[in-house]
Amino acid sequence: MPRQPGVTAIPPRSAAMSLSAESLKNVTTAAGSRVYSELRQVSSNYRARSVLRSIESQQGPTDRKLFRLANEYSQEVLGSAKYAPWMHVYTAISGGFKEGWIPDNYYGLVVEPLKSGGAAKVVNLKSFTNRILHTEALPDLAYVIDGIYYDRDFKPISETNLIELLFAQDGRVFFKSDNSCQGRDVVIMTREDFPRAGHDRLVDGVFQAPIKQHEFFAAISAGSTATVRITTARELDGTVAVKAAYLRVGRAADEIVRCRSHVRVAADIRTGALNDTAYLHNWRRTEEHPDTQFRFAGHAIPHFSAAAELCRSLHASCPHMPCVGWDVCIDQDNQTKIMEWNARYNDIKFSEATAGPCFRGLGWESLWKRAAA
Repeated sequence: MPRQPGVTAIPPRSAAMSLSAESLKNVTTAAGSRVYSELRQVSSNYRARSVLRSIESQQGPTDRKLFRLANEYSQEVLGSAKYAPWMHVYTAISGGFKEGWIPDNYYGLVVEPLKSGGAAKVVNLKSFTNRILHTEALPDLAYVIDGIYYDRDFKPISETNLIELLFAQDGRVFFKSDNSCQGRDVVIMTREDFPRAGHDRLVDGVFQAPIKQHEFFAAISAGSTATVRITTARELDGTVAVKAAYLRVGRAADEIVRCRSHVRVAADIRTGALNDTAYLHNWRRTEEHPDTQFRFAGHAIPHFSAAAELCRSLHASCPHMPCVGWDVCIDQDNQTKIMEWNARYNDIKFSEATAGPCFRGLGWESLWKRAAA
């Protein structure tokens, strides 16, 4: 039917409703994203202020002139004063202000989302890691994927054969579920308590063999396997370099090193030499392990160069992520074993505070302008 002069055509009701629903969905998604970012921002800065109080309760107040420099840098270089609280922590730890620091919340809210993209999400899938890295350095024994058991070569395996495989060399096995991190959702299993048919099936994840750590780490803390965090980053020319490293050990009562109780000490990325000063989980300083009285001064991580090169080369083979935190261990045979790799929210704050700025020259400080645009 011809349209009458002066009358505006009205789109079909279904099309109008579809357009409206799609617009509403986009607006809702954007609003939800903003709320989530704001909540993360509040939580991160609350944590930074708590850390600063703990540091200053031990070593006294930091010169507030230095904090003003941090405030100005956050506003002028990073685009907002909301990034200052972590800069205050770095300043208190180092005893001075340094240009080039990347605040922890700036990394999480600006750098990681803009630079990593969707590829970083795959890193959280423990059952998928060996498909990406293809390395014998992973202590993987078997996998659970959608309720089905697979061996290391991703061939389906019966539960009976799986149990024999898992406990052929050791009476314990570690199960890590997909999307777990920082020691969460790690279960130590034995043959006796392995889920049997008819019980609730395991979520997707990986079974890993226990690592018998090098005697150097056992002397520090024998109850749990120490990890060396090695951080690698992609340079502007596409090459990958080691940017930071630190040793992370547990307490006497820990079976697994956990963030709520760990002891950390920075290491030289060239030699693996440990700093004289370590930090407890609450960021208070110590020169020795609180349980074993092992003094860190004068010691170096054994076979560190080989471990660092392995992490660098593996990152170079998968350069989709700008920055990766590798948790590795040196075993009793002097071999590097990869326990975790982290490309999303990987911890940079400890390294920035104790050895940074670690990421100067990568252009990260200007990324907020792209986000604003």
